[in-house]
Amino acid sequence: AVVSTQSGHYGRGDIDIFKYDILTNGQPFRGLFVEILRRYDLIKRFKINLHNLENFCALVEGGYNLHGNPYHNAIHGADILVTTHNLLTSTGFASWLTDLEILALLFSAMIHDVEHTGTTNNFHIQTGSNLSMLYNDRSVLENHHISTAYRYMEQSDSN
Repeated sequence: AVVSTQSGHYGRGDIDIFKYDILTNGQPFRGLFVEILRRYDLIKRFKINLHNLENFCALVEGGYNLHGNPYHNAIHGADILVTTHNLLTSTGFASWLTDLEILALLFSAMIHDVEHTGTTNNFHIQTGSNLSMLYNDRSVLENHHISTAYRYMEQSDSN
């Protein structure tokens, strides 16, 4: 219900992501990502299983809120997703891209800060954190975000 009442806003750039987060009880991606993908007909085009997509979105939401980060949380991720969608549609850029490129951009926008620790790459490197060791001090957080998303997709009900 929330998605249908808010869905008219997605292409106009006027969605209040903070209100949307409240309306969805802190679960902004489940309706938002599905609706945005539908707008581009990507669910049908790539035969995306809706149940698995919603499970993946739930994992992403949980990942964003894992560390209680006041900025890099699910609201931030949803805001970047909406902003990316709005840029694609308002500039006409989407017409220059393939469906796969659009899907990749939207997916990247959604997961770009998942499981963010609230610290910087330099912090991880200087403290010798487990993440810095795992990623050999190279783009520590960026590698962690994409690795996390792929780890979520390894689960059979989220792929």
